[in-house]
Amino acid sequence: MALVIAGNVVALDPANPSEVSKGRVWIGDDGLIDAVTSGNTPAPAGFGKASIVDVKDAWVLPGLIDLHNHLGYNALPLWAEPKQKTPFLHHNSWTSAPTYQSDVSWPATVLVHAEPEALLAYVQMRALVGGTTSIQGWPIANRQHVQVLRDIDEEKSGSNNRNLIRTSALTLPLLDLGKMAQAENAGAGFIYHCAEGQPGSVVAQEFKDVANAGCLQKTFIGIHCNAISGDDWKRWAPQDKTGAVVWSPFSNLWLYGKTTDIPAARQQGVRVCLGSDWGPSGTKHVLGELKVARLASDKFAFGLKDEDLVAMVTSNPGDVLARCWSRPLGRLVPGGFADVTVLRPKGRGNVWSQVVAATEREVMLVVFGGQPRYGDADLLSAAGASLTSTLTVAGRKCSFAIPEPTDTTRAWTWTDITGRLDAVRKDPGNAVKRANALRRSYAGLMDAPSAPLDLVLDMPGGGAQAAAALPKHPENVVIPPLPTLVHDKAFFKDIHNRGFHGGLLDGLANFYH
Repeated sequence: MALVIAGNVVALDPANPSEVSKGRVWIGDDGLIDAVTSGNTPAPAGFGKASIVDVKDAWVLPGLIDLHNHLGYNALPLWAEPKQKTPFLHHNSWTSAPTYQSDVSWPATVLVHAEPEALLAYVQMRALVGGTTSIQGWPIANRQHVQVLRDIDEEKSGSNNRNLIRTSALTLPLLDLGKMAQAENAGAGFIYHCAEGQPGSVVAQEFKDVANAGCLQKTFIGIHCNAISGDDWKRWAPQDKTGAVVWSPFSNLWLYGKTTDIPAARQQGVRVCLGSDWGPSGTKHVLGELKVARLASDKFAFGLKDEDLVAMVTSNPGDVLARCWSRPLGRLVPGGFADVTVLRPKGRGNVWSQVVAATEREVMLVVFGGQPRYGDADLLSAAGASLTSTLTVAGRKCSFAIPEPTDTTRAWTWTDITGRLDAVRKDPGNAVKRANALRRSYAGLMDAPSAPLDLVLDMPGGGAQAAAALPKHPENVVIPPLPTLVHDKAFFKDIHNRGFHGGLLDGLANFYH
């Protein structure tokens, strides 16, 4: 289905990335951008029957990219260890905290085991309401599932190769890092949780291991890297030979009270991207993380302009990923992925300050691969969306298009999605028993479309477990109420007097008043 979006186009074209013009984005039925025009430029061929969405003076941007997440945990609220009185040292510290298993690993594992489809729908909606179109950190799945966001981990980009990007949330030995370096030599990307913790702590060695293994190439994407010193960045080749670092300031400040040395990374030519991390220690989506980045830059004198911040969720991650996919992302240019986010104007500042200030109320339309998936009901209708359901987001009635997994000719309702998850919350023991019985009764191939969906979480389980596993007594697991999809008073209340940010994160609420 061809689609045309007209409005104030913020294309981020490399030839003139700061240009904003009244124009149109022409999206072909192949899910790619055919053309981007300004003024009264004639329509390209083949768009005679295209749906046209005119958003007037709203901002038409590349879809927002979240380059660091753990989606399987995003039905959980913020977590803080009650007995911890000082910031954690590194990523091996808080996974051994007394309440980590009971408050994080076990609830997430039960939800993802008992209702995997509903869990994925919920967490994808959480990203969509923040304008996200591409996201990293999906649970490993045995088969294809309902997907309304771009899966950065397994994007094939028109090929048959699911390994264009390699990932690891767990620390790898030098031998495995060497294998990743070989894959990078062949053009693959490598997204790696690296040196997460207090500056100078023992996990800083992880970055040195990456360097020694030869991984610091132009397709390496290091998540966090907040434990390393400024001089460590010089291990990376300068300018166009460098890759990217993914900055998650909320999570860094929440757990460690410190964050990544962004000026040192930028001085070396490393592209800085943003990631919202996960429910237990992150914002709800990258539109929220933009505001934390603004607060952190001001507090620590990083000197970042709003235009720099917007690039961290669009062109910066897009350019690095494009090296692996051979397809533009994060820019509205011909031949690029047709991922588009439309934001209504907010305030009187320039476009960059308005994007940073935008909240869930400003998200008008989200298009992934040329398909309208979320936004104002009238815009989704004009865009030709089918199988839509409604929900209220930040006081506005919105529509979304997620098909029901057992019958993709039907729209999935928000009441059903959340109802399934709430049923697990109320009776986790029997929910797990039903899921186990369903799996035992299935005799076909596990990668078949009809197979029960199995998801594998990507974070440590806590204690002696290397990975999250079902508890022996799921009936005793306490699963907290589902958080709202938006940054609201309840979220800001959770922030106050918790974590190790010294009050800095309390300032996030000021963007929402």
